Amino acid sequence: MNKFIKPLIILGSTALLASCAMVSEKIATKENIAKLPEPIKSMVLQLRAEQKAVEAKYTQGTKTMLRAYSIIAEAIGMKKEAAILQAEANALKVGSSMGEARKALSRSKGAISAVRDKISKSKGVKVASASKFAQGVQVKNQAYIIQLTLATDASLTAANAIQKAKGAGPLEMAILTTQLDPLFFIVRDVPKFLAQERAFNEACKNYAKEQKISLPPMNLPTPKLQMNF
Repeated sequence: MNKFIKPLIILGSTALLASCAMVSEKIATKENIAKLPEPIKSMVLQLRAEQKAVEAKYTQGTKTMLRAYSIIAEAIGMKKEAAILQAEANALKVGSSMGEARKALSRSKGAISAVRDKISKSKGVKVASASKFAQGVQVKNQAYIIQLTLATDASLTAANAIQKAKGAGPLEMAILTTQLDPLFFIVRDVPKFLAQERAFNEACKNYAKEQKISLPPMNLPTPKLQMNF
């Protein structure tokens, strides 16, 4: 298959399944799940448990990333943005849902963009705190690895579930898809954010070199996702 066509088909299938999940969420009740035949029933119950773990890891990664940007913002004298980002990070607690984490990240986009721009355009501008800048970059790298692992695991789990569900009926597939919806979001959106982080990482390294700031090793690998669905 043409190397350009295949990714489009994959993404189209992902979007369609995610859309179906939104429509069919109301039918994924305990009663309906209990009536499912094996092995679909066990698969749905397992995915439901894994969904909670996925949400917890996504929230942890988001909270850590927001905290990192807050530290970097403070390090380069952006006190307003630092306060906004820290407040959003503090609002995410243990048990916060993926939806809450996504909203916090969305509300922080302006502040994150401002920090990225300031770093990219700060040639010749002295850093306010070199130690804080190094700390912020290190925390940012930790958040990157959390989300990298999350995206890789989510893609593998989703691909395995879709493969095992071949031959499932419409109702069974609809219920299964509701449990896959968070995984589809992660596979679709998290790699985009990680690509932006790798670009920002280069800007941080250039800024640190100019300011003579010693940074920890920064090997940020590209996620290798299992996309066979």
